[in-house]
Amino acid sequence: MRNATAELQQKSADFHQRFNDPELDAYLAGLARTLETADTLYNQFGHLLKHIRATVAYQVRPTHLREAIDRSERFMEKLETETA
Repeated sequence: MRNATAELQQKSADFHQRFNDPELDAYLAGLARTLETADTLYNQFGHLLKHIRATVAYQVRPTHLREAIDRSERFMEKLETETA
């Protein structure tokens, strides 16, 4: 996702030089911030999931925690395949 953010920032600079439109600049800057926030959340969610798996032994995990971990792992895998 970092590549998408860098590409968006580069295109934003190109469009700024070409059109000098402040509304477009503000929109693209907001979009870049949204992508950066999504990337940060993705990384933090991955770290949280890793730490939960490492600290709570499988045998003592409540059923709802096991199901939440499984859903989270599937979600992370889905995101990785979509972005690849």
